[in-house]
Amino acid sequence: MTAARKLLIAFDQSAYSAGTTHADALRDTLQLAQHCERIGYHRFWVSEHHSNPAIVGSAPEVLLGALTALTSRIRIGAAGVLLPFYAPFKVAEQFNVLEALAPGRIDLGLGRSPGGDGNAFRALNPGGDGDRLKFEQKIRELCTWLSKQTPGDDDKLAGLKTLPHNPGVAQAWLLVTSIDGARSAGQLGLPMCFNYSAEQSVGISEAAFDAYRAAFRPGALCEAPYTAMMAWALAADTHEAARRLFASRGLWRTRLDDGVREPLESVDTALAYPYTAQQRERIELQLERNFVGTADEVMGKLHRLANNAGADEIGITAWTYALEDRLRSFELLARAHHHSVHGDQESAL
Repeated sequence: MTAARKLLIAFDQSAYSAGTTHADALRDTLQLAQHCERIGYHRFWVSEHHSNPAIVGSAPEVLLGALTALTSRIRIGAAGVLLPFYAPFKVAEQFNVLEALAPGRIDLGLGRSPGGDGNAFRALNPGGDGDRLKFEQKIRELCTWLSKQTPGDDDKLAGLKTLPHNPGVAQAWLLVTSIDGARSAGQLGLPMCFNYSAEQSVGISEAAFDAYRAAFRPGALCEAPYTAMMAWALAADTHEAARRLFASRGLWRTRLDDGVREPLESVDTALAYPYTAQQRERIELQLERNFVGTADEVMGKLHRLANNAGADEIGITAWTYALEDRLRSFELLARAHHHSVHGDQESAL
């Protein structure tokens, strides 16, 4: 599959920078979405995390409500709703409302991870768990509600409807980081987004895509296999400038390894931090696993990654201390992608 056939997804986690406010982080997400619509991204997704001082996007359905009014063309969605915490009936209602407000533009990514620490999990879902089989049962129930049907044979549910009804439905996706998760997506008959940014997923992406396609069974919400590859990618005008901007993320990750959960620090603060030799090695490893450099360098790597796996779309997420650097990165990557597409078209003539 060539670059010409791939669409771009922008994914934002509402990263919170020291010296700003949580409200600033959420408003930055809204501004980034509008920017990505202007520069040609196909989708804009927001995340769900809990009790993480660096990520304040805890309610994607609320952010998406705002985005239905602030955008007009780009598809918008959650990446994702952490379904183990919620009743499928309620999630179906929420996304029916979003579909009514932005017809044909709503994506419903579903995730199984806790989205925070164990305490957050217990607070959100006392007595619950993230068992894969129970998760899959919830997905099947949710998809049934989205299809305007009643799940199971419970007489108490007879006649129950998820409102509002719309001509179309939100498109459900399964977000995965493992081969087992990819296989589940195929068996459930849903599009799959594989998160290469998750450390446990590095090195297994091609096997996960193969497992997904082998297991795929057509469903009411997806007739044929369809996939996206999500990766952490940061571009700047020069390779050195991109590495410099990555310093904020590098310091955050180093602190997280030590059990310290803090917001993003400025680039200058991160560069001045007294790292140990082991911590510097850890940051270099992060630079290898993420994609940092000029737009041509980064997009070239992303295209190779997606082509090798056979992904239909490329998803991009990035953290920067300053919003303007994030806006610039997404714009540079969109330009590089469009240039690659144009090159593919020219070579075919």
